[in-house]
Amino acid sequence: MFMAYLVLASFCYAALGYRQLIDALGITFIEWKYHVPALAYILIYLLAAVLCLAVGIMCSYHVWSVSWGETAVEAQDHEVYTKRAKSRGETFINSYDLGKLRNLQLFFNIGEAGYPFYTLFIPFRIMPYTDGRSWARRKGYERHHGVRRGEELTDEEEEDL
Repeated sequence: MFMAYLVLASFCYAALGYRQLIDALGITFIEWKYHVPALAYILIYLLAAVLCLAVGIMCSYHVWSVSWGETAVEAQDHEVYTKRAKSRGETFINSYDLGKLRNLQLFFNIGEAGYPFYTLFIPFRIMPYTDGRSWARRKGYERHHGVRRGEELTDEEEEDL
């Protein structure tokens, strides 16, 4: 949510401050009447616009990734699993992909078993739906379909001693 809030704030700064940018650039020939030097304002404005774009792209990628039920590392692993399964004539199925909407509901812990939807817009501290070691899977799947034992690219966690 931090990325979404940062994108929103930097977008508002850029959208609402464009008139001052035009003044700071000297296009309107209006005297710069603010305490912040014109060059500093121009640099801050450019920083806000670039942050909005860059963090917006990163935020969009991560929301898209969460909606598919995978992390950035798992996305790379799943490409390999898909190719291996396809070479055997099988189909790779991500056991953690519960559907786009359900994945997002679980990630943000909203919906029937979680918090109300409006908690996305108010920066409350919300506990996750999981303990961090086990996650919801598709019904009937204890592991990914199309991946055989020993083909996993990540090792299983060793039990605590």
